[in-house]
Amino acid sequence: MGQNKLLLPFGNTTVLGSVIEAVRTVTSSMIIITGHDREGVEAEARRYNVRTVYAEDYRKGQLYSTLKGLESIADDDFAILPGDLPLIRSEDIRGTFSMLRDYTIVRAVCNQTPGHPVVYRKEHRKKLLAFSGTMKEYLALHDTGLYPASAGCILDVDTPEKYKEAVKKAKAGD
Repeated sequence: MGQNKLLLPFGNTTVLGSVIEAVRTVTSSMIIITGHDREGVEAEARRYNVRTVYAEDYRKGQLYSTLKGLESIADDDFAILPGDLPLIRSEDIRGTFSMLRDYTIVRAVCNQTPGHPVVYRKEHRKKLLAFSGTMKEYLALHDTGLYPASAGCILDVDTPEKYKEAVKKAKAGD
């Protein structure tokens, strides 16, 4: 992107701010894992009074940051959700959690494309921390419920083109 995608403007906030706002309608318990541009992301999180945890070795990849987050949470049901999904809808987050009655893991999907959030019952926290493979490998080992979600669960803003598409969809109310 050439700049921190989480801090790009999005509506009346930022990409990260829009994700925080969606999550906040479901729960007030949220942790943002920071790495690159720690100061900028932490400043944005402070605007929303959201706790942050710094992943010192964030360059090792998303898995390392995810594990850092898992170390930092209470032993309760939890979700993993990247901060670059500005069109994520609170009803998709709420819907994935509602399926934990029938599954121990639930993943949002849109048109058969896996997305986020991925929600877990609390018993998976310690198992994930001890697991030596990837998140994808972990999910393959477990019966995972699939929640039919909106396109916001898969439209990340990894490129300037995807960012423009997300902004356009937001303005159109999609």
